[in-house]
Amino acid sequence: MLRVLTLVALVLVVILIFGKGPKQRAPHYNAATEVRAEGVVQEVREYWCPINSDQGTHLMLKTDAGILELHVAPVRFLQGNNISFSKGDQIAAIGSAVVYQGQNALIVRQITRGDQTFAFRQVDGRPLWVEARRAYVK
Repeated sequence: MLRVLTLVALVLVVILIFGKGPKQRAPHYNAATEVRAEGVVQEVREYWCPINSDQGTHLMLKTDAGILELHVAPVRFLQGNNISFSKGDQIAAIGSAVVYQGQNALIVRQITRGDQTFAFRQVDGRPLWVEARRAYVK
């Protein structure tokens, strides 16, 4: 019995030492940290995002201060509304400034490109795609 307990303790120690450690929680939209960022889209990325809890669209925006990752909205929301962004687009984004995985980022509420303005969240930060899904279910 002592050997089993020792083995279990050893395994736990190894997991704690070599494990990745605690994961960072995904930040939430906070209207108090809302900022405006302007720049040129350098890259469009689509990957599962813990902020949106879905396959998300992300824009790497080149600003005067450097590259800023914009967490826009789920891919399905953009596709369903015929919204797309491309490398080279000149945009202005409004959103909640966060630090995620050690990098400055923006959880986007709204993007303006030329004379087009696209809304992704309400003023309080609630995602429009959740409201749309609720409306669809009714």
